[in-house]
Amino acid sequence: MTGRFQFARLRRILESPWTKYFAIASGLLIRIVILARIGGRFLYYENIAYDRMAIQLLHNVKFSPYWPPGVSYYLMLAHMLFGEGLLVARASILLVYVAFSFGLYALVRELSSRRAANIAVLIFVLYPSYIRWSFNPSTEYPAAACLVAVVWLTVMTIRKRSVTVAVALGLLLGILTLVRGSSLGLVILIPVFLLYRTRRFTPALVPLLIAALPISAWLWKAHEMTGRLVMINESNAENFFQSNNAYTPLYNTCIGGPVPWNVPPQLAALQRDIECQPPEQQQQTYRRLAIQQILARPDLFLLRSFNRFRAFFCFPIHRGEPLTARANATPSRGWLGLAITAFELCFYWPIMILAIIFCFNLPTFRFDPRNAALLLGTVFVYAFPCFLTCSQPRYNFPVVPLFAVFACIFLDSLIDKPWKEFVVPRYPLAMALTLAFFAYIQIEWIVILASSGTI
Repeated sequence: MTGRFQFARLRRILESPWTKYFAIASGLLIRIVILARIGGRFLYYENIAYDRMAIQLLHNVKFSPYWPPGVSYYLMLAHMLFGEGLLVARASILLVYVAFSFGLYALVRELSSRRAANIAVLIFVLYPSYIRWSFNPSTEYPAAACLVAVVWLTVMTIRKRSVTVAVALGLLLGILTLVRGSSLGLVILIPVFLLYRTRRFTPALVPLLIAALPISAWLWKAHEMTGRLVMINESNAENFFQSNNAYTPLYNTCIGGPVPWNVPPQLAALQRDIECQPPEQQQQTYRRLAIQQILARPDLFLLRSFNRFRAFFCFPIHRGEPLTARANATPSRGWLGLAITAFELCFYWPIMILAIIFCFNLPTFRFDPRNAALLLGTVFVYAFPCFLTCSQPRYNFPVVPLFAVFACIFLDSLIDKPWKEFVVPRYPLAMALTLAFFAYIQIEWIVILASSGTI
């Protein structure tokens, strides 16, 4: 009797329109408490170059844009309003967490139910990675928030056929591209998807044209600063070269990943020579050498790309920060980091496993396959450049919430009916093989981490 009462109470909580506000407020409070502990000090594994770029933009300094400008412009606005300093930059990302949470709620609510949407918001309140990066002035949360909003606005554009919604979608696509230049493919493919779904040119052309405005404005700004055409930012060519040269490892191809690899002296010498060239020539040299290596050994390129695909879907490693309270030094690799990583797996593995099962059982969930194609297509288009260049587990941060949409609808369905009524796949062998492949990726990653001494 008590168990039935508790279940009914949980059901009422998940059905309440106020749950999302309580969940997001609780998540924000947790993050503020941690931010108060960190303050404005540097944490290991953080890239605060975006904040430095924001200060350059604020003071109208001319520079060569190595990093994409989207996050830096957002941080510049925060500095204009509240002053300079890393603490201001960190605090500004908390607002992105709030926007991400409401966007995720709106997306799941539109595709399913309020209960599923509340489950989604509650999951990301305590998800370790989504706490850790909520006060990091980098691209993780802004990219995740933009991806969620792009999918939601795409669905709303299809259903409402509203020009205003299409304009908002185009603006978000442009912002996402400036946050992560590799997202440019979505600017083309989302309008194509809209044309396919609506059979009308207006809902497809409006987002495309609006997205072109912020992108074009930045290209003009970058040309004004450098005197040459810069395709969003200049780190992409270098990443392409580092991940596709004769000295790149076959699996661990990301030089800044959790498992470090020693740069051979020949590669270090080659990079020093390239860095002596003018900036515009450096980009050409990086691309030329990478393409030469790919054409010379396409077999190794395909193998590295397959390995990068596997690495993308591994789980991230936590080092115990910021709870270790150590600055400018490698955080603890002891029990605290392992405990947080283990807690991470309590979120990541169930989300991915439930998402895989859900996708193989779409008819029983009465979920529109075209919406599933939109979610999975967005994931693939966003992630595809990582399969060609740099890939590591942390890069899946923006796409995990899209997989969580499937998982939360699955969990919501279990409230009303037993799982046996839903898990009746048309292709059970394919589902089993996909789950086995995902399990293999995780086991392989654990072995690599253990053998390298990372854990």
